[in-house]
Amino acid sequence: MRDSSQEQMNRPGILTRGVAGMLRALVTEHDPMTILSWVSGVGAIAVLLGSTVRSTPPYVFGDALVSAEVYVLPWIYMKPMTLFTFLFFMSYAFGLSSTSNRERFVRMPTRLRDTVNVLAWLFAMGSGFEIIYHVVLWSAALAVQGLQNPDIIVNPWPNNPYPINVVFSGKLVVLIFALSCFTISHLGRIEREKELEVLRNTQV
Repeated sequence: MRDSSQEQMNRPGILTRGVAGMLRALVTEHDPMTILSWVSGVGAIAVLLGSTVRSTPPYVFGDALVSAEVYVLPWIYMKPMTLFTFLFFMSYAFGLSSTSNRERFVRMPTRLRDTVNVLAWLFAMGSGFEIIYHVVLWSAALAVQGLQNPDIIVNPWPNNPYPINVVFSGKLVVLIFALSCFTISHLGRIEREKELEVLRNTQV
C-alpha cells in the first residue's frame, strides 16, 4: 500500500521530467523539418482543443470548428477547421520529410514500402470519393434551404447521435486526400533517389 501511494505521488514528477526531456530533445534537434513538424502539430492540437471546449448545445459534430473565424495574420481571417487542416498537413509533411524519417523509408524493405504505397492509394481512392460525395451533398442541401449560410449545412445520415457539419467533414476528407497524395509522392521521390544512387554506383 505504501509503495503504491508513493508511486502515485511520484507520477506528476515523472510526467514533468518526461515532458521536459522531450522539450530538450526538440530544442537540441538540428533538423529544421523535425522542429517545424512538432511546432505545427502542437498548433493543430491547440486549435482543435481550443475550439472544441467552446462547444455549446445543441451539439453538431464539428460545428464549433467552422462557425467562427480567428485571426491568423493581420487582415487575414480563417476558420479553426481550415487552420487545423493546414497545420496538421504541415506537421505530417515536415515530419515525413525529416532526415530521420527519410532514412527509415530508405532502409525499409521494398515489400513493406510497396504495402505503404498501396495503402496510401487506398486512402486516396476512398477520400477522393468522399470529396465528390460532399460536393453533391453540399450543393443539394444549399438548393433545398435556399441562399443561407453554407456553413450550417449538416448531414443527419446515418442515424448518428449528433448531426455532422458538412464543411467540417468536407475539410477532413480533403486533408486525408492530401496526406495520401503527399505520401505517394514522398515514396516516389525515395524510389527515384535509390535508383539514381544505384546508377551512380554502377557507373563508378
